[in-house]
Amino acid sequence: MNFLRGNRQYSVHFTISDSYIRFVQSDRNRIFHTYGQKCLPSGVVVEGQIKERDTLGMIIDEMVDNWKLKGSKLSFCVPNEFVILRKTAVPLEIMEEELTGYLYMQLGESIHLPFEDPLIVPVLLKETEENKEVLLIASKESVLQEFSALFRESSLKPVVADLSMLAAYRTYFHLGLATNDEHVLMIQIGLKTMILSVFHQYKPVFVHHFRPSFSDDSFEIFKNRRGTEYYTCNADDETLAGQARDIMLEIQRFISYYRFNLTGGKSEISKLLVMGDHPCIETFYRNMKESFELEMDVQSMLQPIFQTKKGTNIPSVYTECIGLALK
Repeated sequence: MNFLRGNRQYSVHFTISDSYIRFVQSDRNRIFHTYGQKCLPSGVVVEGQIKERDTLGMIIDEMVDNWKLKGSKLSFCVPNEFVILRKTAVPLEIMEEELTGYLYMQLGESIHLPFEDPLIVPVLLKETEENKEVLLIASKESVLQEFSALFRESSLKPVVADLSMLAAYRTYFHLGLATNDEHVLMIQIGLKTMILSVFHQYKPVFVHHFRPSFSDDSFEIFKNRRGTEYYTCNADDETLAGQARDIMLEIQRFISYYRFNLTGGKSEISKLLVMGDHPCIETFYRNMKESFELEMDVQSMLQPIFQTKKGTNIPSVYTECIGLALK
């Protein structure tokens, strides 16, 4: 009897935020087999940084044991708080395979980042007669290594790190919903953060992090009959309406900034794509439909789209995990 059979055949795909840790398990044919999540108590992960390492390690250990994930290859998302997207011009004589080295050489000179240990990935956007336009994607290496070490201590094997916005967009693209000419604003709303990212011609062009005025007192952990943990919202109508106003105002500001500041009036957002794990996200989505549907297409990824091999619907909050599996 081969007790390690699942570990060799299956991979697991994790995302971690300040509020949740969740995963899906898939095989080589991208068929999903199981999924699960745990709520993170306040203070364990704060703004993408591990603050209570032992607690997080015990939670991961419990998930590995409960779902029999030991020895699995792992992909995971880098915390959004430590992701930078920036367009930069590169001389034409720099070959595409030399872009990474060139960008590292420019650190502290023409390129300045808010952390000292960046991991850089370049994306060539286009070439003009004067230069190459490159999108610099940077994340903080020490944070990435800290999460990787924690997963390894729980008998998982990290092989891929990705960005949550890229994983989410990959799911959207896989469904055949993306078009080359659209300027889609992807809105990811969590319990403590909102990530606004724009994609054009299937590539990310800008990302903005916003922390709405959500209070920890507005949420409490609930466990259903199957033992699944999730946060519920106990905010009163007035508080919820205030949160919705904050979100709408920030989105409106961002749309205006993208049109007039970033693109000089040449381009504008043509579609909103709403997703996330905030317990009141359906309310926020309805507000966006009412406010924006006359100006642009407003879509959501709030309904289950994928299923496990046994036909169980995978909740939409696993969109990013699924995107990791599709990489």
